[in-house]
Amino acid sequence: MAILIAGLVAAAILLILPRFLGRRHELMLRQYEVLEKRFGLSKRVTQSRWGKGIGERCSLHGDSRGYPLSLYDHFVKGEGGKQEWTSLVLEALFAGDIEFLMEFEGTQEGARFDRPQRFQVKGLYSGATVFSSDSLKDVFEDEAVVKRLEFLSKQSVCGSVRLNKGFLEYREVGVVVSEVQRLRFQEAILMLATLCDRLSLYASEKKSAQADA
Repeated sequence: MAILIAGLVAAAILLILPRFLGRRHELMLRQYEVLEKRFGLSKRVTQSRWGKGIGERCSLHGDSRGYPLSLYDHFVKGEGGKQEWTSLVLEALFAGDIEFLMEFEGTQEGARFDRPQRFQVKGLYSGATVFSSDSLKDVFEDEAVVKRLEFLSKQSVCGSVRLNKGFLEYREVGVVVSEVQRLRFQEAILMLATLCDRLSLYASEKKSAQADA
């Protein structure tokens, strides 16, 4: 009897799961479509043999103020189960060895990046806490940067930011399936682009100072 019940449960899961995944995939595509149109991005789809929405991977690509941009979901499987994220990444190779982490009051626990021991709290800027080994006061006190930080600082739920090896990333837990999530990523695109502008100037000033030393 137990084997029969287990078989029925497994069969039910196989029937329901594709529908659930397909529905979630459709919701994500709707939000991606808005981002495509609003920021002039292009969608890339990796097909799956399991059918539409099952194992199919979608990502957005383009640029914001000339900085190459990509948005995609990804996951890892561990002892605690599957952890899924959506990441927005802007290429900022000019930053060189400059690194930092930034978290907000509403940052999801699962969205936090691992913090290197050498990182220290460098300041609280418009509700965002910055961790780094660099002094980045000039970057985060910039008027345009402060203005862009305000939106995410006021959110009860949001992600976190990392600059590492020339890539500036905003990460949230889960997949973008709602308008509320999509609005946060819209603001994150503008925020990261503004940060890139200021970081470009900071990196240039840092190189000039090192050359004169």
